[in-house]
Amino acid sequence: DCFKTTDGGATWTKISAWVGTAGQYVHADQHNMQWWDGGNKLLFTCDGGVHFSADGGTTIRDRNQGLRLKQFYSVAIHPSTTNYFLAGAQDNGTHSLSNAGLGGSVEVTGGDGAYVAIDQDEPQYQFGAYVYNQYRRTTNGGASWGSVNFSASVGRFINPFDYDNSGNLLYAAYAAGQYLRWDNPQTGATNAIVSVTAFNGGQVSAVHVSPYTANRVYFGTGSARVVRVDNANTATPTETNITPAGMSGYVNCVVTGASDNNIIACVSSFGVNNVWLTNDGGTTWTQCDGNLPNMPVRWALFHPDDNTKAYI
Repeated sequence: DCFKTTDGGATWTKISAWVGTAGQYVHADQHNMQWWDGGNKLLFTCDGGVHFSADGGTTIRDRNQGLRLKQFYSVAIHPSTTNYFLAGAQDNGTHSLSNAGLGGSVEVTGGDGAYVAIDQDEPQYQFGAYVYNQYRRTTNGGASWGSVNFSASVGRFINPFDYDNSGNLLYAAYAAGQYLRWDNPQTGATNAIVSVTAFNGGQVSAVHVSPYTANRVYFGTGSARVVRVDNANTATPTETNITPAGMSGYVNCVVTGASDNNIIACVSSFGVNNVWLTNDGGTTWTQCDGNLPNMPVRWALFHPDDNTKAYI
């Protein structure tokens, strides 16, 4: 929160508040502030964007219209409603967007926003997340949201998960060598913790549910493992290590193309090969950074009509 002194620091007055309803809202995570015109004009830049006061902090207002400053971790697309998206924003909650182009959004849940999902055949069920294994859920298409919290400390701070649209299950990172399976995400809070030897003690960093093979889930780890888990909905799944030879770094994304044979794995580390491709389900891989600079690659998506093209 922001404070002001007019006597050289002998006394201070609070002029903004991060939470609650009292005081002027300015996001807590400050980057810079400037003042001029005798201290009457104040400009704040923070994780909430830009805020401005023309009266020394008595009145402070958001000045973000037209700016694109939020950092989004993830996005989910509604299967039938045009221009409807959910997106998890760094330190700015989960947002519902419903406009084409540069439009406004509604912050449907607060705090940190993280991974999101919309059920692709029952879109009234939508999911957001707070930190670690704490989830947000709507069962009425976004009219209201509730919380289902499994752990406030186990998992990753921004915890990767994916939703099985056919099996109505949710899979997420948990402790090292384990994944969490949420067995009834539409209606309840039953979960199971499953250990996978092929993770080699690594912690899950990427989750992708196969849209082709029932109960098949691909996992990446922060220590350069890619693992296919079959019968992931059971207590004793079948695990297969399909890690590319020579891969190193943090696997941020594993995604399929037109079939389970076509897979891209992305590494979000510096000084490594970041993009890996297989066309035989992981038996052989091609490293295909091409002429990319030395940069992390966080996400990939096959072109929907052509497995020889991809967005990264």
